[in-house]
Amino acid sequence: MPDPAAPAFRPKLDPEVEELLQYLDGVLNDYGKYIAQIGSLKYTAPQLLYYRDEVQDLLEALAGEKDLDLKPYWQRLRDYDLQLRAKATVFVQEVGHSNFKQYQIINNPPLNRWWWYLNRTTANLAERAPSWQWWRSKE
Repeated sequence: MPDPAAPAFRPKLDPEVEELLQYLDGVLNDYGKYIAQIGSLKYTAPQLLYYRDEVQDLLEALAGEKDLDLKPYWQRLRDYDLQLRAKATVFVQEVGHSNFKQYQIINNPPLNRWWWYLNRTTANLAERAPSWQWWRSKE
């Protein structure tokens, strides 16, 4: 399905670039679907991190193409990223704080790939003692 945010006129591109753009559209759509389903993803929740990586890799690969306007794709990605950040607490709970640490060890993502480190920006509610048990609090 063509992206409504894509430019109406685009110069003739190399067939490989066209194929990458179609793939980028599909991956972006999947990334958006995963974000919309945060809270009910269950065991597939970590897949969202890999979709986000794939989108980043594709946009970086296409960045060197002249005559190619990637702005609509970056804007779409920004909108999805804002939604992910807004749902970060629920998403991290769904994946699990300790699982995030495991994925960081396994994948060793660079720090500029912030989505792999969302667990560092959210509270681990599973380890938090109730307020009335102040003596158990780690804070």
